[in-house]
Amino acid sequence: MQNTYLKIKLEETIKPKRSSFFQTILSKFLLTVIPKANPDFENQIQNINIWLIEFDEDGIPEKEIGLDKDGKTVMIMPWKDNYGYWTDNDFKLQDFENGFNCSEIEEEYFKSEWIAFEQSNL
Repeated sequence: MQNTYLKIKLEETIKPKRSSFFQTILSKFLLTVIPKANPDFENQIQNINIWLIEFDEDGIPEKEIGLDKDGKTVMIMPWKDNYGYWTDNDFKLQDFENGFNCSEIEEEYFKSEWIAFEQSNL
């Protein structure tokens, strides 16, 4: 069995909920103690409209690519100190297929987007 590659188009970008003053202060304090999971991309995740995700043979997300509203690759994860948005949860391939607007993509497309991002961010 081989890896599977999906393109997930979000109906709406993921928007953070407005925080209360107390939540904002608590979050800032916690971030000084607990590092962010995606320090380079945390502020950009809500702007992603399309995700490209690589799943292993067991249906577990291994790599992800985030594209903005213009289709430009703006993040890849895991990469450097970034764990990932989808790779750092318990969702499996079937969860994505059942819960999102998705379609299969070719491995070559995924890899070309990954490599292009890496090369432009050396």
